[in-house]
Amino acid sequence: MVNKSMTIVWTEADLPRPPGGAGLPMQQHPTHGAVCAALGRSVRWLDWHERGKVLGSAQVLSRNWSLVGRVALISRGPVFAPDLPEGALRDAHAALINGLRADHRGVIVTPEPVAGVDPVAGGPWLSMMTGGHVARLSLGPDACTLRAGLHQKWRNRLRRAESAGLTLAEAPLPDDPAHWLLREEAAQARARRYGRLPPAYALAWARAGETLLVSAHAGGRPVAGMLFLIHPPWASYHLGWTSAAGRAANAHNLIMWRAILALKAQGITALELGLLDTENAPDLARFKLGTGAEGVPLGATMLDAPGSRAVAALARAAAFALSRISR
Repeated sequence: MVNKSMTIVWTEADLPRPPGGAGLPMQQHPTHGAVCAALGRSVRWLDWHERGKVLGSAQVLSRNWSLVGRVALISRGPVFAPDLPEGALRDAHAALINGLRADHRGVIVTPEPVAGVDPVAGGPWLSMMTGGHVARLSLGPDACTLRAGLHQKWRNRLRRAESAGLTLAEAPLPDDPAHWLLREEAAQARARRYGRLPPAYALAWARAGETLLVSAHAGGRPVAGMLFLIHPPWASYHLGWTSAAGRAANAHNLIMWRAILALKAQGITALELGLLDTENAPDLARFKLGTGAEGVPLGATMLDAPGSRAVAALARAAAFALSRISR
């Protein structure tokens, strides 16, 4: 229970201690912090606790920006214990941001909505980007229920893939920078000109934590593959590649289904499939939602930096004035 009269204080922690019962996005998992540290980023952890119980945790990345100074980033966080009142969540975010401003020129936070409500909405901070949606599939139901939850066209493609004679393999990602999936996906990214985390990130994750690589083979050669990063109690799709033969055989449907079953068997409760972009990548969005995943809203990206609160106040005043005029 939160003491309403208590001032919320975030304290430094030697290791991240996410609250019990909370979901854990990749960006707030300890393995993500370890990977970022291995790649040269500055990482720190902060806790909010009361009466010995952790109510909130934040994994914070810091970096120096030219002409700006040191900036803190809290992505997909902080993570809070379930069922905290909305007012406490707003106060906790404010206390965290204000505390970080003591030794940072700026703070960027992209919080998780709670019960559909963005806990920093309406605050004094400057909105940099509106929140999108991420596809999240609950792995709580049994396998039969999960299969029944597949959209009909998705399930039909899965059936065809199951009879296509493909050989599937499941294994952790090897510590090999020249691994065929990393090589093929890098070539695919260059050809399609999309941004993503570098291959070094996936390799560092494989060294520091758990991964699942599911691949499909035909004639002894790989035709498709997907890599998943495991961050209990959740996991995330990270990257994938398919050849023309893999597409013809609907290999990605079969690989995704096998990954769902494998992750569920490991006790993973939810699988995140990435952002939904129905305008620029509608086919990919349909594939993700075809698994039965739901589009879960993300919080807006907010900035607190010198002058940002004044700009935010002007923007709110302008929006209010426009709303009055349009009535």
